[in-house]
Amino acid sequence: MRTEEDVRDAFDHLAGTAPHPGQIRQALELGGRRAAHRRTALIAVTAVATATAAVAAVLTPHLLLSGNDSADQETRTSAWARWVGLSLPKNVYATTQVYGANRQDSELQVVNGTPWPTFCQLQVHRNGDFDPGRIPPGSPTVALGGHQARIVTSTKNAPFPPGPQGYRFPLSGDPMQTLVWQPAEGLWALLNCESQRRLGTRKIPTIDGPFDPDVTMASTIARSLSVGPQQLGSPFVADELPDGLAARRITSSPATGNVAGSGEDFAVMFSDGNPGTGYRKPPSGCSLSFKSPPPKVCPEGNQAYQPQVGDDIEIRYSTGEFWDSSSRHAAPVAIIQGMKAYYVYATGLATSQTKNTVPPYDAVRLEGNGVAITIRSLAPKPSLNDLRGIAENLQLTSSPQNPATWFDAATSIP
Repeated sequence: MRTEEDVRDAFDHLAGTAPHPGQIRQALELGGRRAAHRRTALIAVTAVATATAAVAAVLTPHLLLSGNDSADQETRTSAWARWVGLSLPKNVYATTQVYGANRQDSELQVVNGTPWPTFCQLQVHRNGDFDPGRIPPGSPTVALGGHQARIVTSTKNAPFPPGPQGYRFPLSGDPMQTLVWQPAEGLWALLNCESQRRLGTRKIPTIDGPFDPDVTMASTIARSLSVGPQQLGSPFVADELPDGLAARRITSSPATGNVAGSGEDFAVMFSDGNPGTGYRKPPSGCSLSFKSPPPKVCPEGNQAYQPQVGDDIEIRYSTGEFWDSSSRHAAPVAIIQGMKAYYVYATGLATSQTKNTVPPYDAVRLEGNGVAITIRSLAPKPSLNDLRGIAENLQLTSSPQNPATWFDAATSIP
């Protein structure tokens, strides 16, 4: 079954047919040596995708912190900084990271040279965004250096980690076993790993076998995490936006550990906070399609990558293999910041269309120096002038392939 991210990657990379997740998993485990099939398409109109609860008294934060006092709602650290450093063990890679106001998620991939993969998901919540009262009393414990974590067992139908549980590769094991602890004052961490059961042989592996909880790997990763806020790099400074817009979510997929050919992928969703403007959910009854422009694409799928009602603008920066997809087939409409500029249809959601009409373009795409930047509008009636204005005022990094030298997202993303 294809995930929403499969669809988005397929549109963004001009893939022919999105591969089955099991095939992608195996390709990642083998170091990306197996590439997905591709096809060529016309580019000018190619889709370019892109609770809170009070702390209960059943189990206090004091228990998990081994003597440290609990904190009130954490407000000192920017949402656009890494609250916990991913000083990951060798051969463990973060494939997708999602940053929000009160929660940061990382999807992890263990590359161990076998065709049977291991996947992990880490959630870090500010105090108040996760209810420790949900931890069953008497849950087993595991030592994580100076901290003690609880091991919570749950089922697929009644999972313990707050949703969404999956990003590119949703965890599918049943049961699940989640480590939960406080890595630093004001923060709660939840981490679960699952490894595929080694069925068949290395030459003829069973790649769709069941997944089992891997508490040992989760404990190893948890002990490797560094404490204290760290800078989150942004490849652009967006300080000239339409009035009232502020970032709501940042999604980052690093080149290291990502799907082969994807490159660095960094996207910011902006909203003015008004649900009456911007994105509106499309009508139901849609169907998957890879036509260009796509008729209707089902909104169902991974909500971590879906716009939310009221989202207004998305800026996506990519150094993937198909960064010059428009340049290969069309003349630019302008030169912006020394890069070729194109009008494209990016959302893949048509509200009205006949065989004789094409939906209005809703994005400006810049291509140059190994980079593609897509500024798309989620409004019912996109303004290309507004999108061009945003594109003309972006400040771009001079080192697209080196996130360590990028701008500080805490100060460059409003």
